[in-house]
Amino acid sequence: MLVLDRYVVRELVSPFVFGGMLFTFFLLIDRIYHLTDLVITKGVPFYLVVQLLVFMLPSFMTHTLPMALLVAVLLAGGRLAGDLEIVAFKSAGVSPLRLFRPILVAGLVVTTTTALLTLVVNPLANREFQRQLFQILQTRAVSGLQERLFNDTFGDVIIYVEEVSASQVGLRGLLVSDERNPRLSRIVTAREGRLLTDDVNRRITLRMLNGAVNEADVTPVDPPKGVVGEGAPAGGAASAARYRHTLFSIYDMTLSVDSPLKGAPRVEKPEKDLSLGVLETRIAQLRGDRHGRAPYQIEWHKRFALPCATLVFALVAFPLAIRSHRGGRSIALAGSLAILLTYYMVMTSLEGFALRLYVPPWLAIWAPN
Repeated sequence: MLVLDRYVVRELVSPFVFGGMLFTFFLLIDRIYHLTDLVITKGVPFYLVVQLLVFMLPSFMTHTLPMALLVAVLLAGGRLAGDLEIVAFKSAGVSPLRLFRPILVAGLVVTTTTALLTLVVNPLANREFQRQLFQILQTRAVSGLQERLFNDTFGDVIIYVEEVSASQVGLRGLLVSDERNPRLSRIVTAREGRLLTDDVNRRITLRMLNGAVNEADVTPVDPPKGVVGEGAPAGGAASAARYRHTLFSIYDMTLSVDSPLKGAPRVEKPEKDLSLGVLETRIAQLRGDRHGRAPYQIEWHKRFALPCATLVFALVAFPLAIRSHRGGRSIALAGSLAILLTYYMVMTSLEGFALRLYVPPWLAIWAPN
């Protein structure tokens, strides 16, 4: 019977590897575009971008490994059924349940690997990704400050510098326009300043010395008569009646570093960087805040539900595959796509409901399984 097990496993290996590579490529292709932009337009060294790509892979493999197993089981089972090998095995006294044993073992191996990724590897890789990305963006932002030019490196904070030190840290003759608050006009002038970086909290702070802050509330300006709708110009004007002038010896301003990967889940969902123990601590701390703890509860349940999905896919795929006597591979591919689309559409929809507190987080994540 070991020969039979090896035969079934060999049937699984090729479609599993192919499916894993294909699904990983599809998930990475959008990120590859942004990473390529870092090299071409931002001048980031290629080896640093490769490191970012390596740190991203584990989180994608959490999804692609179960997908690949589903495709492998459907294709392998579909081929056996299409070539009437299932009928031959039955004639020889080998039941379909016996054929499922090596598939179950393969499912347990992939489940264990996926659990290792979600529980251990992913949080570490996510933190390293964020750390590396911050260092890249920090270096680019700091080195982008040019003398006697209005620098928009930091988004809505425009910085004019008379003199930049050779280390790109010391600054002299600063004029800063902070436009982050549309209701407040803030202009800061300072004799000198320094750029301070906080790798732990991933922040850059502009510390200015011996200067003044000029603030004025902005009053909305109505569009011209007869101009309405989306094309109507909108704006505001500083109100002289509510003007403030403040002198300071030290003034700290936190600067945002524009991320070319903004929108990526790992960038905007810090709970993905946390270990399982820290997640449980955050959930306990936010016991009285249902909205606040919902994302952490969802992430906690995902780390167990996604590995279990691997076994679910194997249990569903094999019976479907051995019943597809005709059309073998085409039916298997169509079936795998239908199952995957249904699974992830249901999970995504229920996750949105859980964030709005319409359903419990545990139900939203485990229901697709």
